[in-house]
Amino acid sequence: MIFGDGGGQASSPKNHPDTFFPGGGYESTRAGVREASVRGTLVAASRCPVNALLKGAQARYPLSMEATLEQERKDEVAAVASPPDPGKVHAYHQAKRICHLAGIAQGIAYWGIWLALAGGLVAWLDQYLDARWLALLATAVVMHGGYHLVGLPLDYYSGFILERRYDLTNQTPGTWLVFQIKTWLVGTVIGGILLAGLYALLWYGGGLWSVWAWAGLMIFSVLLAKVFPLIILPLFYPAKPLERPTLIERLTTLASGAGMTITGIFNLELSKETKKANAMLAGLGSSRRVYLSDTLLEAFSDDQIAVVFAHELGHHIRGHIVKGIGLAAVATSLLVALLHWRLNPFAGTDAGQWTGAVAGLAQVSFILTVFPLIIGPATNAISRHFERQADADALRLTDNPAAFRGAFELLTTMNLEDPNPPRWEEIFFEDHPAISTRIAAADAYAARSGR
Repeated sequence: MIFGDGGGQASSPKNHPDTFFPGGGYESTRAGVREASVRGTLVAASRCPVNALLKGAQARYPLSMEATLEQERKDEVAAVASPPDPGKVHAYHQAKRICHLAGIAQGIAYWGIWLALAGGLVAWLDQYLDARWLALLATAVVMHGGYHLVGLPLDYYSGFILERRYDLTNQTPGTWLVFQIKTWLVGTVIGGILLAGLYALLWYGGGLWSVWAWAGLMIFSVLLAKVFPLIILPLFYPAKPLERPTLIERLTTLASGAGMTITGIFNLELSKETKKANAMLAGLGSSRRVYLSDTLLEAFSDDQIAVVFAHELGHHIRGHIVKGIGLAAVATSLLVALLHWRLNPFAGTDAGQWTGAVAGLAQVSFILTVFPLIIGPATNAISRHFERQADADALRLTDNPAAFRGAFELLTTMNLEDPNPPRWEEIFFEDHPAISTRIAAADAYAARSGR
């Protein structure tokens, strides 16, 4: 991503599609699936040669028309680019920051309470249930269902009320709720698979159950990254192949020069939900594709979009995907070691001796809540380093520091970005550098190159 999650929550490194811009807020105040994008509505875009796609697009959009559209986009950029009121930016981020920290405190308190109550709940279930899998399901529904219900008011205030107050969302209360329900359902499926796998290995995996759990988590993460743009993203946002032939040709040439193959460049319809702009590179191997939000395409010039795209190429050139997987392997090892510490006493227990393991779900959930906070400073520092490297490559590949600066200035306006977040926030929660830092890098490049 050219913009990250905006400090929403400390997350494991690179579990999400890479984005160019910080997400402009703290929408991920609590755990859950907040990644959303992309229906490949024209599958042919990922099947046919790029040249054929370009020829088809040029037949529909003559170059004279495209030049007119480009001028209209420049006029729109001029209209949007006025700097936001600093007081408004401060008030927005202060409110989001409070919600974010409140969400963390709420999660820790919630699971802390369940650490004390889990034994009683499981003992009560033991009076009525003989099957440990059914007991595990009932415990998960009660604990995690309660977690979402308790957090719903804060989620609504942070994710809808504040966004509407500052004119950053296009959602209604109804569409916001539908989005949340879809998020919960997707999270339930993914979480259910992981929970079932963890306890199956705990009960049947033998003495090396935690080793198999680590391997399973890594394989599942890679598979999830592979299918994310094909299965999960379309559930949230539609997308279609980009229909701007000159821009497609420019971006394709950039990609070829960097030795990168992509299956398509897509227009991601974020404007259904938000007025913010973003871009991302998602998928692995044959599913790897670039998404540019419709909000970005409408407001950014082609030069600015090329800078955004070149940033994503920088991640490819530097091998950040492979490095990110390696970093995730280390972080996952630490996480599994903590789970082993708490659950290993219940490994291989008989089917009738399930109460301790099932009650341990509260400990698992508490660990999953605090673990990102523990490793966040380290993983975020590495991620910010990767982003600075990709920014340097974007400047080198495009040799256009003015467009780089303009992209971030426009972003600050569209997303109400805080160009200088508090240092503590950057350390603990930000996986992208501050906008002021990135603009300063562009200015330094311009000074060195005499541009």
